[in-house]
Amino acid sequence: MTKLDERSERHLATLHPAIQPRIVAFLSAAKSLAAARGLDVRIISGLRSYAEQDALYSKGRTLPGPRVTNARAGFSNHNFGLAIDIGIFRAKEYLPDHALYRELGPLGESLGLEWGGRWKFNDEPHYQFRPGWALGMTEAEMLTALRARVAKKVDILA
Repeated sequence: MTKLDERSERHLATLHPAIQPRIVAFLSAAKSLAAARGLDVRIISGLRSYAEQDALYSKGRTLPGPRVTNARAGFSNHNFGLAIDIGIFRAKEYLPDHALYRELGPLGESLGLEWGGRWKFNDEPHYQFRPGWALGMTEAEMLTALRARVAKKVDILA
């Protein structure tokens, strides 16, 4: 297995334990592809609290800056430890727009992750895991069920 950077390890630890091996497999393969170009791939976001999600949602709405998400608190898979955002780096320089994001999308999908690059609101750095019980549900239906499971203290993947 590829050694992950400290930041990626920190975010990985915030995810649901059952999806961590899948994320490690994706990130290891992504890092290998990036290294061939002198680049690195890191997890830059994992689990987010509702407060963190609402703060991001406020950007470009009630706070200055561009909009970065369409998801309020409770309406993002990040709030349930089922999603990551990656960043591509050249040394310490973050590359917010790079062709490698588009190339990595199908890799994540081949490992059973949903890729935000396929969405109407294009989010190429975003990957998420859909629980087996949510197959066939819309995103809104799944998020409603996730919120209910959390409220009932039921494992979100059970």
